[in-house]
Amino acid sequence: MNTDVATIVLVRHGRSTANDDPTVYLRTRDHAIPLARPADDPDSLLAGDRLATLHLAPADTCSWRSPYLRCVQTEALVMRRVFGSQFDDVRQRESFMLREQEFGDWDGLDEAQMATLDPVKYARRARMSDHRGRFYFRYPSGESRADVVQRMAIFLGKLHRTRYHHHVLFLHGVTQRAFRMAWFNSSSDWFESEPNPANASVLVIRRDAENRWVETSIV
Repeated sequence: MNTDVATIVLVRHGRSTANDDPTVYLRTRDHAIPLARPADDPDSLLAGDRLATLHLAPADTCSWRSPYLRCVQTEALVMRRVFGSQFDDVRQRESFMLREQEFGDWDGLDEAQMATLDPVKYARRARMSDHRGRFYFRYPSGESRADVVQRMAIFLGKLHRTRYHHHVLFLHGVTQRAFRMAWFNSSSDWFESEPNPANASVLVIRRDAENRWVETSIV
């Protein structure tokens, strides 16, 4: 890996309106779902305080975000909290590859609704009951978790082609796990056993004293 990459910080978006009410997915397009408190989300502000403890130099930092509204809003709250007016000195980039997993025709549906809408494909999903099966199941008109990991593997190349040492990524729960799987070459069993991170959680990836990549949550 490119040794110019010194720090990677993964920040899941703050609590959204759909986290409070999953039926929002049925009324609002996924990319347009906002934070529940876009002006002052307390978890996002706390994430900013945690990120500030890393003392990243703004001119040496690149901030990446999913184009989904809740990630855009989280980035603004967190990075302004960390850098203030110096956030303008941070390189800011948006990448569609950081979007959430696409659940296609089943987006926003609960288990009973999925089974009613598409019983044949739902039965196939039920048969793929082990970790590996769930990992490869592609939602109708959507993605599998394997698809998300593949695009994260492609995204890694973008990090290595920049001149920045520090990268802060604002992304989603499944996407965060997919990034870590791609970065650490973890197994599909690891992915399925690893829970989604909490909203506005901050996870740091850096090299240890033996030059191995390790991850640490800032709490």
